[in-house]
Parts: sequence; structure tokens; C-alpha cells
Amino acid sequence: MSRHDDVLFTGERLHAGSELFGVDLARHRAAYQFALELGAEAPRVLDLGCGSGYGTAELAGRRPFVVGVDRVWPDPEARVPGARYLLADLHGIPLAADAFDLVVSFQVIEHLDNPGPYLEAIQRLVRPGGTALITTPNRLTSDGVNPYHLHEYEAQELRGILLPHFAEVEMRGVGASPAVARYLDDRLRRIRKILRLDPLRLRERLPRPLIEWLFAQFAIRVRRGIQRGDGLPEVGVEDFPIGPADPTCVDLLAICHKRSAS
Repeated sequence: MSRHDDVLFTGERLHAGSELFGVDLARHRAAYQFALELGAEAPRVLDLGCGSGYGTAELAGRRPFVVGVDRVWPDPEARVPGARYLLADLHGIPLAADAFDLVVSFQVIEHLDNPGPYLEAIQRLVRPGGTALITTPNRLTSDGVNPYHLHEYEAQELRGILLPHFAEVEMRGVGASPAVARYLDDRLRRIRKILRLDPLRLRERLPRPLIEWLFAQFAIRVRRGIQRGDGLPEVGVEDFPIGPADPTCVDLLAICHKRSAS
């Protein structure tokens, strides 16, 4: 794990270089790679909900103007040439309307009880004719234990809440290679083994800070158990192919098109 983990690690926010969370990082980076390929002609890119900034830094290496926005500052390693960072809340992003050719927002919408203001912000910031990319875990394959996730989606449900804000929404999915599928199965078995220790779900009555602390500790414990057992798989973005949004995909990826100016 990286040196940031002792200070910032929550089990939710990822940091480049975290050995135990390499599979998770590759999973998220697959979406950034897709953004780079899809937005080849998109010079101005916004990364909304950029987290520790590793994805924003990757975008900045290939695009001339990239801005990452989050409620916390990025890791120092993410402050690469071309990457600009802004500390802001969804309800007050001080950026001009129609300013970006491409807006990416990965693994954010599941954290929101009411996604309306978030989607309105994305729609406002992307230019007419521009594109927004949104990813979120597929509820059908999620382990369902992340306390930071307030609502997880199935493909058609997600498309339904996006359509009022965009002219067109294409649904895709992030798949998993056999090596990743085996790892995810192993992880899920270990999670269920831990949950069997709490059949009455008493954990849900604990104070919120304690719930979040336990989640972080068990996220580490589960991955260390896999590491000591069969070992953590060495995977890359190619192990998370983008394809149809079918029930087996690990993440949903929505390609949202804003109507062109008339």
C-alpha cells in the first residue's frame, strides 16, 4: 500500500501505488483509458469527483487542458504538468457553463442520495454537442457492503435518471477477465464469511464513524488474505474490457451526449 494509506485510507478512495488495491485501480483506470480513446478530439476535459487525482493526472498527460474537482485535495504525485485541481462542492462549482468538451465522473453517483444537482452540474459544464462519461458499480454484481454507497444502480435504472438531462444516453459495461473474475469471487467469499459473524446486522446500528473505520479495516484484511492465499493477480486495464451493459459487468458506463446548439 502507498504511504498515503495511513493518513487518508478509507477503503473507498484509491491511491496510485497501493499494492493491495491494484485490481481496483486497474478497474477504474479502464474507464479513464476509454475516456482518452473516446475523447480524442476533446481538448478541454473535466474530471468531476477526481478523488486522489491519479485519473486526472493520466488525462493531463494526453490532453492540453484538464481540471480535476473534488472536496479534498489530490495526492502530491497527481500534481503533474497540465493537471489543474479545484476544491469545490457539487452545489457551488465555480466554472463557466459549456466550458468542457468532455466531462468524466467515475464512481461518484452511487454516493449521492439525490443525484439531481450532480447531473445538472454535469449538463451545465459540458458544451453543446459534448459528451459526459459516468461510471458506477453494477448493482447486480456488487458486494453491497460499501457504507459510502447510498444507492447502486442497474443499467436501465441508471439510463432512466440520465435521460432527462441529456439528448442521448448509451449504456456500456466494464467487464472482467477470467483472472479478475476469480479474484472477485474469492473476495466475495471472504466478505460473506465475515458478514456471517453478524447475522442480526448489528453493525448497522453502530456510529457512522465506526462503520466507516471497520469497512476500511476489513477491506485491507480481505485483500491481505487473498495475498497470503493464491496471491493478488497482476492485472491491467486490458483485464476490464468495455462492452455491452449486461448483468455480469462489474461497472456500468454511461455515454451521455448533450444536444448541439441550434
